[in-house]
Amino acid sequence: MVCGACLTLGLSALLCGCADVQTPDGQSRQPVVESPETTWAEPVQQEPATPEPNSPEQDDPVYDLPEAPPAEPISSQQDAPVEPNETAVSQDAGVAPAPPDEEIIAEPNQPEPEPVPASEPNSIPAAVTQPAEPPAEEDEPDPLASFYQEYRDLLQQYVREDGRVDYDSLRRKRPWLKQLLQAPDELDPSVYRNWTPDEQLAFWINTYNLKMLDIIARNYPIQSSWWLRLTWPPSDIRHIEGIWSEYRFIVMDEEFTLGEVERRLFRKTLADPRAYLAITYASRSGPLLRREPYRGENLDRQLDEQVRAFLSAGKGFRIDRDKAVVYLSSIFKPTWHGKEFVGRYGMDKKFKDRPPETRAVLNFLTRHVSDDEAYFLEVENYTIEYINFDWRLNDASRGY
Repeated sequence: MVCGACLTLGLSALLCGCADVQTPDGQSRQPVVESPETTWAEPVQQEPATPEPNSPEQDDPVYDLPEAPPAEPISSQQDAPVEPNETAVSQDAGVAPAPPDEEIIAEPNQPEPEPVPASEPNSIPAAVTQPAEPPAEEDEPDPLASFYQEYRDLLQQYVREDGRVDYDSLRRKRPWLKQLLQAPDELDPSVYRNWTPDEQLAFWINTYNLKMLDIIARNYPIQSSWWLRLTWPPSDIRHIEGIWSEYRFIVMDEEFTLGEVERRLFRKTLADPRAYLAITYASRSGPLLRREPYRGENLDRQLDEQVRAFLSAGKGFRIDRDKAVVYLSSIFKPTWHGKEFVGRYGMDKKFKDRPPETRAVLNFLTRHVSDDEAYFLEVENYTIEYINFDWRLNDASRGY
């Protein structure tokens, strides 16, 4: 490339050597340059010089001349490295390139900046993608919590420790009984289906016992005809006609009777023969009415306690060793509820000389009586007799 100064000097020399100076007398003569400060050089010095790189005079026209060598300022900077694209930016736009320190370049051995998580600038997306944990099952409200609490209050108030019931006072609370019976009717079937079998069985035992109390309260004091009194005592609950077949109640929008609950639930769907010792028969020979509701989480323990209480009271089981007789409640008769024990306790290893229903009942008893009594049942020779069932009302108010 030819610099601007050299081009100027070359043009000046060409003019000095080729052009004659006209004198006033018409003769041509060569000009004499006396010193470097001659006036002939002044017009040459007024020639426009090529702008320096990065000069603000970029708006001046560009001469159509061969590429000139780099000017002195550029040649003096040849040793300095030029960043890529830096010269193009300076020549085209006339803007000085950005200093190298303006670029974000990681220094050697310097850890790169940690990337910012996408969800960090705004906490809302994180809350959406990671929702809060739902309440635990134990914190969810029990749909029958109020029912169980009120039913417990009723039992505590009107059932005595010996299992007898103050029906005379209870009959004045029939609106309370009616209100409590609305809870099983309003229960959502989808909620019921999600319960465990123990929770379902506890629900039906409570509902059965509550309905029995309601039937007795409706008919208290028990009325009977004179000719039936010749057969049954005045307070015999069998004077209440249709007690297991005609008194209907609604559970989850479906109609039931006490007899249907026994056949459909206790015998088939939720078959557990211990349930027959947990329901009330409202009579003196029946199992004691428990003074608290049955609950699914405690049902197995509650049923075992109920069975032992019934067997140890002498109304469900006793042994006469002198006569070699085992007395059993009529509830265990094969023609009553004895056959309900075959499905769970019908073993062939013991009591092989007994009918299947009796064998199942004896297997059941050995699990709930004392070791000495169980040994007697398993190895001794004895006969079985069933205790007559006393259907007189388990009433605590009149005592008849």
